[in-house]
Amino acid sequence: MASIYLINAAPQVQQLGTRDLSTTQPPREPEQYAQHLPKCFLFAQKGPLSPQLVSGAEAELMFGTQTFDLRSKFANHQTVFTKAMFAEGNNVMIQRMIADDAGPEANVLLSLDVLPTQVDLYQRDASGAIQRDALGAPIKIGTTAGYKAMWVASHTNSKTGIEQFGQVGVSAGSQTDVATGTQSQRYPLFEFKASFLGESGNNSGFRIWAPTQDTENNMPTAMMAKERAYPFYVSMIRRADSSSSPKVVQSQMGDQYVSVVLKEGVIDPITDREMFMGDILLNQYQNVTDPAYPKVFGDFGAMAIYQENLDELLTMFLAAEASHIDSLSDFTSDPADAYLFNLISGVSSQNVPYHAFQLIDGSGSVRLTPFSNIFANGASDGSVDNVTLGALVKDYMEGYLDPNSELQELALNIESIIYDTGFPLQTKYALADFIGLRKDTFVVLSTFDVDGPVMNQPEEHSLAVALRTRLQMFPESDYFGTPVMRGMIVGRSGVLRNSQYKGRLPLTFEVGIKAARYMGAGDGRWKNGRNFDGAPGSVVENMTDISITWVPTTVRNKNWSVGLNWVQAFDRRSFFFPALKTVYNDDTSVLNSFITAMACCALNKVTAAAWRNFSGVSGISNAQLIDRTNAFIKSQTQGRFDDRFVIEPAAFMTDTDILNGFSWTVPVKIYAQNMKTVMVSYIEAYRATGA
Repeated sequence: MASIYLINAAPQVQQLGTRDLSTTQPPREPEQYAQHLPKCFLFAQKGPLSPQLVSGAEAELMFGTQTFDLRSKFANHQTVFTKAMFAEGNNVMIQRMIADDAGPEANVLLSLDVLPTQVDLYQRDASGAIQRDALGAPIKIGTTAGYKAMWVASHTNSKTGIEQFGQVGVSAGSQTDVATGTQSQRYPLFEFKASFLGESGNNSGFRIWAPTQDTENNMPTAMMAKERAYPFYVSMIRRADSSSSPKVVQSQMGDQYVSVVLKEGVIDPITDREMFMGDILLNQYQNVTDPAYPKVFGDFGAMAIYQENLDELLTMFLAAEASHIDSLSDFTSDPADAYLFNLISGVSSQNVPYHAFQLIDGSGSVRLTPFSNIFANGASDGSVDNVTLGALVKDYMEGYLDPNSELQELALNIESIIYDTGFPLQTKYALADFIGLRKDTFVVLSTFDVDGPVMNQPEEHSLAVALRTRLQMFPESDYFGTPVMRGMIVGRSGVLRNSQYKGRLPLTFEVGIKAARYMGAGDGRWKNGRNFDGAPGSVVENMTDISITWVPTTVRNKNWSVGLNWVQAFDRRSFFFPALKTVYNDDTSVLNSFITAMACCALNKVTAAAWRNFSGVSGISNAQLIDRTNAFIKSQTQGRFDDRFVIEPAAFMTDTDILNGFSWTVPVKIYAQNMKTVMVSYIEAYRATGA
């Protein structure tokens, strides 16, 4: 508020402006996502290495179409499962995996090979054009001290080489002055690195060229006059493969190219737009930092401009050209005009060739024109087989046991379940780590290995014992003495119906598809009528040729005791899951139900969200905090579980909470029905009365 100056009672009005009392702080709606949110591990054509929450369309855009082509080299059992989730409208957390033998990111280094030498001078007309004789040869009139230069594109295909990105030194070039024996020097100027690992990056490229008044109707003469910098144009290009023609990639603003300069700090006086290439180019093609807009990854994620080399070369070239400056030149001999020198194509803005600087062709050289394609190279995918995937996933899962791992950040890593889709045994063991520290996760293990044999009943039972033993390493609560709950073992294998993948897969696929249909909606609500505990939901619909379909009563008892789930005949044409039991060891508890256990996982996510909303609050009383915590949890659970449970948050303050002043306690009660699996039946016979 401005100060009020009342010196005396002289008549006057002091207007203080308008005070806005209409504003309010809009509430922030919690992020909604599916309660059944699988994490899948994929080899991919391209894409980031951090976990990404995606739908099917987003996944193809981010990771590439070939990633989800079941006939491509990237396809495996996790790919099939991911596509099955997308088909049911269930988003997925994708973790891209990269083998150790994969190459570095695709890259390209554009260098200028510069030879100090005597340069031929040619006869010119009034427009500056070089005159030619009757045979078409330029008419030479003498020589001058200057430079012959050629552009050279190179790349590195080693990880150690790419570690030096942006740090390449000046090296010996490939030109030699025959008269003096002087060897050229190769100056690195522009270096690009692909956003992602993988040989797909070898199909990303760019074009860079210098406009002139002959090619551009609207040369930015005002900018050139004020900022003393020559404009250049850059286009990003992309091809499907090495034998395809490239297409120009539009910028986020829909442009075919971006206008840039090589001088730092330049602002276009007409549009007030920044123009320095190093500041603006890549951001025209990507958004990876602003959460207000969709995340977009450009083909190139890093660029280095060797500014010191540019300064040195432009100063050299301007000094050599100084004695030839005339009315057709863009610059004066003032060193401050060095960035008006066009080293990209060696001509002025009026398309007049320089005198003391000549661009030539040589071994490995490129010309920088609107039609010259400079592609990155050096990348490779490495091994993309099942054995490699299993080993990588095994190592990755260790992060779930590390309390200092970013995987413990529930706000970012919102996955709720991992399915064993046919991993080898050691990876199956490692998948159990998923439930080791976090309380909002569930793991579904399988007795089947896609690279192993089809097992018989004794073999499956034996493996189930081993898997259950591993899961028992992670009790639900040391504090309350609750044994492991958030794990399930599914036996049998089969063939996925209507799939291009023809190999055998575990019946975890059937469970996953059913769970996706019921719990996989993006609004976080379970779908009424899609439950799969009991017919018809329990009937196997998605898999055929099931490995074991007859389970004797004694075997059922043994399987049940070790937590092994099975299917058996529903009728002469179909099979069903008689139950989906967790590895919880008390049959009288509601916690041996897979569906109830998934609800408990969801409730742990809700309480974590409640903490994020109220952590740090200091302007309300303890009673208000209790009320608001309970209200938040109710709002995030009401109507979301298909009316299966009664959920009651009961936040309160313990004596310790009141004493320390910084904590509060939030139990959430869930009332669930026991899973009914045993029916006792009998027949009563009566004598009919009457005639």
